[in-house]
Amino acid sequence: ARALLAGVYLRGIGLHRRPLPGVQGFSSSSDCDLQVCVVGSGPAGFYAAQHVLKLQKSAIVDVYEKLPVPFGLVRFGVAPDHPEVKNVINSFTQTMHHGRCSFYGNITVGKDISVEELKQAYHVVILAYGAQDNLMLEIPGESLHGVYSARSIVEWYNGVPGIQNLNPDLSCETAVILGQGNVALDVARILISPIDLLKKTDITSYSLEAIAASKVKRVLIVGRRGPLQVAFTIKELR
Repeated sequence: ARALLAGVYLRGIGLHRRPLPGVQGFSSSSDCDLQVCVVGSGPAGFYAAQHVLKLQKSAIVDVYEKLPVPFGLVRFGVAPDHPEVKNVINSFTQTMHHGRCSFYGNITVGKDISVEELKQAYHVVILAYGAQDNLMLEIPGESLHGVYSARSIVEWYNGVPGIQNLNPDLSCETAVILGQGNVALDVARILISPIDLLKKTDITSYSLEAIAASKVKRVLIVGRRGPLQVAFTIKELR
């Protein structure tokens, strides 16, 4: 029986599954190989693949990704001046080269293939993709020129395919960031970092050129709560 899982939990010695209502669960006692599909190749997807491969010795894992390349937020979400955070890519690369694991890029589930088709092809389908859209605040002015989501800015300087033409307006001296989490600090740091420092990173060439010509000299970080409730870590201040 094939099962689409609403949740997959890996705890020590085996898979604990919670099938959707009306869907028969998969029994790991089957004599055939366990065919597992992981949708999304970011940290969640690869950690799931790693645990399945480790705990189910007969499992075959296929990882599907919308982008041409793997690793999700590790590749496209980490600030270029903090390369040490990307070291986990080495572990994910080993997983991708595992004899029982395969990676398939440029495949959009829901467009190129449906979840229903995956359910028919695999015993287990793990949905491990991240947020695909921006969360709009629905406040006046958020659609004005010069207002960007942090997600778009991060994707722009990290080189997500299709975002290179964002061309954020950096012609003013002051930039304002709403939010006080790690991403807010990352964006602020990149906007005002010395260009010679950024040249030593893997930042995209087009964003490096834009930041070199930027007029931004000051970044204001606006938070809903006080400094004791900030969501960023000390590392993001460095």
